[in-house]
Amino acid sequence: MKHFPGFGLGALAACVGCLAIGFAAGGFAAGKGGMLVTPFANARFQPVDPKRPEGTQIAVLRGDPASGPSSMLMLQRRGASAMHIHSSDYDLVLIKGDMKHWGAGASEQQAPILQPGSYWFQPGNEPHAGSCLSDECLMYVQWAGARDGRLVENR
Repeated sequence: MKHFPGFGLGALAACVGCLAIGFAAGGFAAGKGGMLVTPFANARFQPVDPKRPEGTQIAVLRGDPASGPSSMLMLQRRGASAMHIHSSDYDLVLIKGDMKHWGAGASEQQAPILQPGSYWFQPGNEPHAGSCLSDECLMYVQWAGARDGRLVENR
């Protein structure tokens, strides 16, 4: 699942490195021990939901997403998510694939197609959904606090 034909690992490393520096300057608390370098080949992807091993996968790069700020790679297969919310803000940069992202009151059809290099900031507690339009979408995600998620009930 970690092989991306036509996508250079050098480009991924450069993108993630620049993002890490940029987000760190934005106030992400410094980690213990200073510099951290993770080659893509060493990123350990795990299913977000162990009951769905073929579903969305994450590779935690830094921090503990269960308890506080973290950096991670996220890999999603083709398909759309249901409208949901997270308690914490997050920043996301699309590395591979085409996606759409939209909030409450909008629709997938209205959302622009996002290509590699696209960015979005998602405030915590605001309903949103997304779709991966490619076979796989790879994202870099920086969480401001603990990562959680819950579906939005129809009102």
